[in-house]
Amino acid sequence: MMIKKQMLITLSVLFLNFSFSLQSQDLPTQELSQLIEDLKKDRRGPYHRIKWFCKDGTIREPKDPCPDSIGGGIQHASYKEVVEKNAKKYHIFFGDILAYTSHVNFWDAAHAQSRLKQYQLGKYLSSVDDGWILRQGRYYRGAVQSEDEETWGIDFYNWLLSDSERIKSNYYLIRQSLRDIPHNGDNNLAQQMRSESKVIADQFPDFMDLRVKIHGQPSAEDITLVKNFKAKYASKLTPELTKEFTKLEKTLLDFYAPIDFDLLKKQLEEIKTNNLTKQKIITFLENYRNEKRPELIVPAIADLLYTIREHCTDFKTGRDRLILLDFSNELENIILRKSQEWKPETLHGLLKKIYSLSYAAAGTGLVELWECESINSLVAIYNSQKELTVAELSDFLETSRGILEWSASMVKAHYEHVVTMYGSFEPKSFGFIDDRIRSSIALSLGESISSLGSFLAKKTSLTNSVLTVSNQSSFRGLNPGYAYGELVIIDESNDIEVNSDKIYIFQKPPSDLKPVAGIMTVAEGNLVSHVQLLARNLGIPNAALSDINLKELKAYNGKKVFYAVSNKGNVILKLEKDMSAEELALFKKEKEKPI
Repeated sequence: MMIKKQMLITLSVLFLNFSFSLQSQDLPTQELSQLIEDLKKDRRGPYHRIKWFCKDGTIREPKDPCPDSIGGGIQHASYKEVVEKNAKKYHIFFGDILAYTSHVNFWDAAHAQSRLKQYQLGKYLSSVDDGWILRQGRYYRGAVQSEDEETWGIDFYNWLLSDSERIKSNYYLIRQSLRDIPHNGDNNLAQQMRSESKVIADQFPDFMDLRVKIHGQPSAEDITLVKNFKAKYASKLTPELTKEFTKLEKTLLDFYAPIDFDLLKKQLEEIKTNNLTKQKIITFLENYRNEKRPELIVPAIADLLYTIREHCTDFKTGRDRLILLDFSNELENIILRKSQEWKPETLHGLLKKIYSLSYAAAGTGLVELWECESINSLVAIYNSQKELTVAELSDFLETSRGILEWSASMVKAHYEHVVTMYGSFEPKSFGFIDDRIRSSIALSLGESISSLGSFLAKKTSLTNSVLTVSNQSSFRGLNPGYAYGELVIIDESNDIEVNSDKIYIFQKPPSDLKPVAGIMTVAEGNLVSHVQLLARNLGIPNAALSDINLKELKAYNGKKVFYAVSNKGNVILKLEKDMSAEELALFKKEKEKPI
């Protein structure tokens, strides 16, 4: 069943990519790349002049306000002519001012919500590239009025959420958009701390190790780690970098702040509808006010997230639904923190964590509700009173991996067409999907599933065949596939230029690894790490190994090898001279394929 559903979402991705690739083929990519560089340097960015925009549709000069007799108006910037031309001709929107935009046009249903997604992507690019096209334009006084943007955001969601079918069909996208569109309830601290850590690491390479931890294994200890790092390197930091560290410290403190149950209850009390879902949430806030144990809080929040998704449309007004979905995002923020605190010491605890996070994934829209029979099968295995067999654990692992695959595919299905289009003229766009996945429940879910995979590999004494290396049980396949090429061992953390036809073994992979023939990494076992997402998307064999394994493999650096990872996680690595005729024929056929 999971495979069939996965095929459906894959087909939808292909359809979107095909339709948008036709549009992207006509894009003047070099002109757009140059325009972006020009806008970064322009003190007004994508904007032209400040004007009055009146309720009757007329536009007036700055010293000629909209009269009350026609309903008044608002003042903000107009767009540069080239920005307007790209919007009309190529459906590309730079520097969108929301207060200037109709709800229907911004929702952009005819283009799979492309305009809204471009707005989100623009926010991401701004966070990782020093303002991006607004590098100078963000200081253009009066260009964008925050209070007008927030007012527009509230009106937009009151309109958007008044349609129950629209919510059911776009639950994931709507919840994501709430983190980016100003409406006095938006909060995307998870992405913010990731972006700020990336900005620092790009300017100060010594911070890369800590950036990798924040991106892959975030925890409250990051607050202390960042403070200590800042103190250690204080004499080497520029004033600008010192400010970036201060920003990151604040974001980390906000993200890991204790749960404010009083504030959550106050938010909930603004909902006028009184039903069983609201009462269930109130009961949770009362019962868990003093609860510190993540193994109890995470399952409870996962259940609430799922309930809110199931019953969101029971709340009758757009306003109530907006408050409820903002509340849902706050719950997700909490579960992101608490799931990192949950360190199961038993197999039973690990299985409980996996199925709880799977429910949370469904509750946040990463898994469709009709796919939840897979999650129910996890619960059935977990609730079994007898000791689980290897076969049952293998089923649990395979099913949970399928749920994680679905979660990653959901993000890709929604955003890949826009990312691909922007990526043709702004390469930094390609980090957006990875960032969204790792800012979600999928991060902790992937980490937990990886732990179960390691346990099962040891339990079954998984058979690997890796040259003459000792302790072969340390190798663990993450993504199936096979490759042939030169073996390259990289035991340093510096970013390097990679070759697409070589097989790389990294002590620590580059932060933005490009496609290669095959990968192995030390301590990169999370199924939603950048490396694993790249491997899965491109069918690249990927495996984890130990530090000792890497040192032993140094003897084969520069040799031509055959590398394969099976669906079950077995790893094979052999020299070219030991390849079978069948293995050699695989690559001979590939070379003979017509271009």
